[in-house]
Amino acid sequence: MLTVCQDQEIVLSYERHVHVYETDLMGIVHHSNYLRFCEEARVFWCKKKGLLNLEDKAVFSLTVLETKVKHVKPAKYSDLIRFSVQVKIEGARIFFQYKLYVAEQIICKAETVHCNLDLNLKVRRLNSELIKMVENELWTGTWL
Repeated sequence: MLTVCQDQEIVLSYERHVHVYETDLMGIVHHSNYLRFCEEARVFWCKKKGLLNLEDKAVFSLTVLETKVKHVKPAKYSDLIRFSVQVKIEGARIFFQYKLYVAEQIICKAETVHCNLDLNLKVRRLNSELIKMVENELWTGTWL
């Protein structure tokens, strides 16, 4: 769904509740789960954009090069987390940035950087359809 965030950004938005198995004994989300949440939001973005139909299956062909996570506030069991996602391409790299919200408060900002590798682990060009699609995406500036 497209959502206007409190800071007036129009981005693709994804929501999900925190499950008990993602938390510690105090009901707080373990830090390792934030990158899993971002992966869910990235796959959601790919599905919404129809990228699962591409020949090289964009969801599976994007190798993670780099991750950054800034934890602002902890998420807790049963919280409804809303993710805002923005995407851009620079050369052979595709950047996804994420803002995670609980009740309109930012709890986390993250970025994942990806590239496409061939079977010999050599960087190859991103799919031309993916490039065209991302050219039309809104990038509001660096969030992290």
